[in-house]
Amino acid sequence: MEEIIKTILAYFGSGILGGLLVAGIQWARVARSEKAKRHSDYTHEQLSKLYGPLFFLTTQNQKLLNLSNKILGAYDKHFSGNKWSDDPETRKTLKDESISTIELSNEYVRQVVTNNEKIVDLLQNSFAYIDEDDIEIIQNFIVDTIRMNKEVREEWLKKIPFEVYQSLGNISYSRPEFLNRIKEKFLGKQAILKKYQ
Repeated sequence: MEEIIKTILAYFGSGILGGLLVAGIQWARVARSEKAKRHSDYTHEQLSKLYGPLFFLTTQNQKLLNLSNKILGAYDKHFSGNKWSDDPETRKTLKDESISTIELSNEYVRQVVTNNEKIVDLLQNSFAYIDEDDIEIIQNFIVDTIRMNKEVREEWLKKIPFEVYQSLGNISYSRPEFLNRIKEKFLGKQAILKKYQ
């Protein structure tokens, strides 16, 4: 940039025209720098107030759901086949182990439900930081969370006909497109900040 300014000064001389031109270039450089700083500051706010905490909770959910599924897979292997016995003590032990294994898997799913409630609170408190192209995916997540509370925890599923429930579509604890979008945005915003450093 300094070379350009020297070339312009050499061409126009050091008169008023040259001074105005240099001042205009300086103003443009400062304006561009201030715009970049505002963008960097806003991206940092998005990361610290929304996308960073979202990424933390959604990746934790993903790991917990994977762990729950792993437990259920091991459960199927361990308790399938000829494990059941006519011996009352063995049957009781197997039943207790079976129930405990399923309960452990359910505990991890309950933690996901708790995390989802934290995510909804975070989204409500930081809605202004959501990128426009994320709004629909986030709204779908919120509706899934509300449905999970109403239909499963409040047991509305037991009160309505199964055909009606089927017409509503599936509920998900964490849809892959939601998890993937949050990861993509978190990593993308980190890359933007690195560019400004």
